[in-house]
Amino acid sequence: MQDAQTTSGATSAPEHWWSPGPDPVLAPISAKRAYGEVLFVFLGFFATGIVAAALLLAGRYKDLEPSGNWALYSTQMVDVVTQIGLAVAMVFLLAERRGVTLKTLGLSLPRGSDGRVAVGRLTRIAAWAIFALFVGGIVNALLQSGHLPTSQSSGPAALFAVFDSVQAGIIEELVVLAFVVVTLRQARRPWWEVTLVALVLRGSYHIYYGPGVFGILIWAALYYWIYLRFRTLIPLMVCHAAWDTVGFLSERWSVVAVFGLLAAASIWIAAPITWLVERGDRAPALAWTGPLPVPVVAVPPGWHPDPSGVNQWRWWDGYRWTEHVSGPAAYPT
Repeated sequence: MQDAQTTSGATSAPEHWWSPGPDPVLAPISAKRAYGEVLFVFLGFFATGIVAAALLLAGRYKDLEPSGNWALYSTQMVDVVTQIGLAVAMVFLLAERRGVTLKTLGLSLPRGSDGRVAVGRLTRIAAWAIFALFVGGIVNALLQSGHLPTSQSSGPAALFAVFDSVQAGIIEELVVLAFVVVTLRQARRPWWEVTLVALVLRGSYHIYYGPGVFGILIWAALYYWIYLRFRTLIPLMVCHAAWDTVGFLSERWSVVAVFGLLAAASIWIAAPITWLVERGDRAPALAWTGPLPVPVVAVPPGWHPDPSGVNQWRWWDGYRWTEHVSGPAAYPT
């Protein structure tokens, strides 16, 4: 199969493994509206966190000494679930008015050209996410000069830690990553600006670590790249929540850390295997057109009707069809 060329006659370079996915097709909005919505949602969920982090850094907070009973933590668990629901509702309602769907934000699993969940790609995303958390966690541990208040180690406290971890995984990635990126890019803000805003917002409520915040920024930067590369948020949320859960529970049961390390090692081993398998499966397709036919005439890079019929649009990079799709099919398949 010959490489497709653009209308200018120059051969388009193939997509690299590190290349970010294309932006979704959205009508542009003003920068004023974009920043207004981003800051409104962010401050609604993280303003108190920034204040608390500043007080911790100033030594105004001490470790908590709660009773550790169900009466205390059951109400806090309800509060956590409520905050998750409010975050999802607020983000979706604001985004929906701009034509942004939950799928556009990344609240869907990666799928192949046949419409099925791409398990191999999902495994590799998880491997990258865990790598980001480990690298950021190590740097944070080496540099941190502060920490969160600790609570009494009890059964109710441990269960609340799980709820709190899930909350962090969902709200942080939805509000500080996906909503920021999609909203600012819809306003056509440059990438350097979007990157700076996303990292500053992420680091603002982690300043209680002192210099350890640089570890958080490393993790945030890698998460930022993973999101841009694969345009899916769910595996990032799951890995974030699992990381925090293992960290909290291992303070009481050290065996939890062992299981966490084994799970991470299993994902890291499986990730390159899935890549090799998929690479081998793609090799014979170079001799024929396959389920996604290559246009006969030269077609420039851009969004084009998905030849598989599973989605409405698929990104053609000038060289081949990519895995980036937008919108469900407008007709039965």
